[in-house]
Amino acid sequence: MIAYSYIERNLRALDSRYRSPKTSTRDANFVSKLAMLELCGWIEVSMDDCILRASIRVLKDEGNRRRLEEKVLRNYGFEYERHFKSMMIQVFGLWGFGKIFRSVDATIAARFSSELGRLKTKRNTLAHTYTPGVTEEYDAPSAALGSFAIVKSGLQAYDSAIRKHF
Repeated sequence: MIAYSYIERNLRALDSRYRSPKTSTRDANFVSKLAMLELCGWIEVSMDDCILRASIRVLKDEGNRRRLEEKVLRNYGFEYERHFKSMMIQVFGLWGFGKIFRSVDATIAARFSSELGRLKTKRNTLAHTYTPGVTEEYDAPSAALGSFAIVKSGLQAYDSAIRKHF
């Protein structure tokens, strides 16, 4: 099962801090940026956890599990194709991935993949830009909460499909 209560609690706390009348514009920007980075970090860890738990059920050879674990630990990112799907194919093969993919509701899968792509772009912008003297524009933490709901739904759907078939 995908653990999500702590990240949801953190995002809600950041949203509350953002909305506080005592929060300065500068602090609001920091809180907004932190909410997005927290969310993206949770996504990456949750994907890794989903893959590693599945590998215990599927890969019976300890050496193969160890090799997969090393690959997962060197995997930095949360893009659908490049990270999540490729790791799933390493565990289940193309046939197994196809079986899992067909079990996930098409709308959930499409929203999940699309949201991951959108978040990747957002995260890169936040993590790799700094322009002194320019007013930054960040989404409120409530936007991270909205993205969280979409990603949580997708991760849970894939996790359930994995458990159903493997």
